[in-house]
Amino acid sequence: MAMIIVNPSGTLPITVTYSCSMNCKHCGGVYIKRMPHISNIEKYAKKYNSFLISGGMTKDGNIPFSSYLEKLRILKERYNLLYNFHIGFPKYPPFEIENVADVVSFDFFSDEKILNEIYGIKRSTDEILNAVLPLKTPKIPHITIGILCGKITHELKSIEILSNYFDTIVLNILIPTKNTFYEKCSPPKVEEVSEIFKEAKRKFEKVILGCMHPHGEYRKKLLSNISDYLDVFVNSSSKEYDFKGCCALLNIENSQIKKEENK
Repeated sequence: MAMIIVNPSGTLPITVTYSCSMNCKHCGGVYIKRMPHISNIEKYAKKYNSFLISGGMTKDGNIPFSSYLEKLRILKERYNLLYNFHIGFPKYPPFEIENVADVVSFDFFSDEKILNEIYGIKRSTDEILNAVLPLKTPKIPHITIGILCGKITHELKSIEILSNYFDTIVLNILIPTKNTFYEKCSPPKVEEVSEIFKEAKRKFEKVILGCMHPHGEYRKKLLSNISDYLDVFVNSSSKEYDFKGCCALLNIENSQIKKEENK
């Protein structure tokens, strides 16, 4: 099967908060500052048909979606929108989002010490899964390879665990980001990343290189090493692509199109 190329620019990331109180070592609230606030979402609804709904986390790992869900429901019906909810690390399943979410994206750690080191919160593997698995909405797990300052730690174990519940996985790669605690770190070695993709392909039907990964020469070398293990490549600079939008919505949007065609 040929690799699917995804241009993520068809989905606009939206935040339900103006900042993030977590100050996580790999992010530091930098990415939230680049995202439009949800109060302005309607003015983008005619240009975009899908949105990534995210936001800064509270100190307990939750993202405060609740007060905006009715607005999202109304806009979803008015403009026929799709929503990918990035849910943070809730203690309990966020059932309240099920009526509006088309897909749920979540980050996974099989080592709670690594999670605590990065985010400053405590969640066991079971707690992460128990907050996600009961949701009826389709769910897509994400792992950021080398998230601990470029070091490989929990990734292979996480792949093993997640393969018991899911057939698709999104693998991101640490981007050392300016004005974060890890800005002087290096991305993980390509050879080490390649081994993780190889193992992921053994365990999952669909392996996705997500939008968060280093570009330039690193990406060129990376692709030459992992192309045999890759089903979907998310490339924001690609002018030729098979799908335009968030990779987590790939199957959702295609199934919706088929439904419309069969009406």
